[in-house]
Amino acid sequence: MERPKPAPIGPEHERELLKDAHSYVYKSTDHGELVAHFFYPEGHQAGQHRTAVMFFHSGLWDKPMVTQFVPQALHFTTRDAVGIVVEYRVSQEHGTSPLEAIRDAQSALVWLRKNHEFFGVDPERIVAGGAGSGAHLALCAALHKSVENDGFYDARPNALLLYSAITDTSKKGVGLERFIHPRDSRQTNPLKFIRKKLPPSMFFHGNEDTVVPVTSVERFVKKMKAKRNICRFFPFPRATHSFFNFNVSQEHFVTTLESADGFLSEQGFLEGTPEGF
Repeated sequence: MERPKPAPIGPEHERELLKDAHSYVYKSTDHGELVAHFFYPEGHQAGQHRTAVMFFHSGLWDKPMVTQFVPQALHFTTRDAVGIVVEYRVSQEHGTSPLEAIRDAQSALVWLRKNHEFFGVDPERIVAGGAGSGAHLALCAALHKSVENDGFYDARPNALLLYSAITDTSKKGVGLERFIHPRDSRQTNPLKFIRKKLPPSMFFHGNEDTVVPVTSVERFVKKMKAKRNICRFFPFPRATHSFFNFNVSQEHFVTTLESADGFLSEQGFLEGTPEGF
């Protein structure tokens, strides 16, 4: 197995948040190399089998925001898990559509599983987290009937943590205009692929979200539960789209993180109880 390639950290404004990260190239594209940034628990070693929580940032498939989930990733290192934040192609930097972003997210998940011994993670305990468009990427990997597969490992996460999630990309949903062809939005619409035996999921959403209406997530959760999937919904009164970010509301940041931690503990991905809450 080829050793994952280390990567430099940049640009300048991200250096402080990523200064303690171990960064690796997970994919080379026509638009350049894509990087995953790892945060490890104290004493972590290769060959261990820890839970991994991989985060995909928001930005409507347009803006690069790779450091958005660094605070959450760092929290999970205190819970003996590996926290990861992932770059993917976005239209502002690469002139790409959501289709490339979907493929990148799935490539990152397959790559993590393929190299699980090197990174010390359990390939059967990989959690995908994300916000907005990043949540959409995680949902596509979990729900679509055909996902990236290297012949042995595939991209399906084992659990989901979803913030202000885009769950519907139809004409009635969000993001249709970001796709080059309307058929692409239909073919990658998570709402179309709800079925039984999907990974356990938890949704956090602000009731006053003007980017992704809370009603779209309520409908999604209702359909998930109708198929007997484990699916939790945590609405936040008077909260808007970015309510969960550390730099927006420390109270909501702590509440969502505490709830996410409890959910993953309940589902067997974490052990014990968190400190500091």
